[in-house]
Amino acid sequence: MISSIGTPPAPLRTLAVTVALVLAACGGKRGAGTAAAKPADAAPSSATRIVACTLMPKEEINAITGGSYTTANSTDDGHSSDTGCQYTTATDPAGVTFNVSWISPRDYSDPVEHAALQKAMIGGARLGGKLVSQSIGGASIPGLPTGPVDGVGDEATQSMLLLTARKGDYSVMVQMYPGNMMTLMTDSTFAIALFEKEKTIARQALAKL
Repeated sequence: MISSIGTPPAPLRTLAVTVALVLAACGGKRGAGTAAAKPADAAPSSATRIVACTLMPKEEINAITGGSYTTANSTDDGHSSDTGCQYTTATDPAGVTFNVSWISPRDYSDPVEHAALQKAMIGGARLGGKLVSQSIGGASIPGLPTGPVDGVGDEATQSMLLLTARKGDYSVMVQMYPGNMMTLMTDSTFAIALFEKEKTIARQALAKL
């Protein structure tokens, strides 16, 4: 079970913010390209809208992590092509962050643009991880590799315990916030255990998409 904390560790908070900004920027570019490629009266996408908290209910997250999260706070706005859920307790307000984003048919005009958007979904997370690594002086977590991850989706990558994986036109992002940053940075078995839980969350989520 993850220890109680008041706020997420600074490096992980920085990573989450950086990746969010990078992915938001990619999303903005995607929207701009879509407007130019498609007529104003284009038919709406038939893609199924995902709600992160429904896709992965807190009971399932608890079963995977061994936690006891009591609240699943949704960040879904019902309009954009991404959705998030934060699993917390009163004593662990950081908990686990889970996000899903997707590409709909109206976002691209040809197969080449479609493939580029799929690559960009993971590329944004990779760039975010590099920026954070640079901002904290290249710090790393002992025993935990940075870069590609096998066995999770079509392609997956992780940096500073932020895991991003893709399946077709969907991508998921998972991050667990440890209560003891010192243990995380010095005990490789602790870090790897958290990462394995993130991988299980991502695999189970992608299996439903």
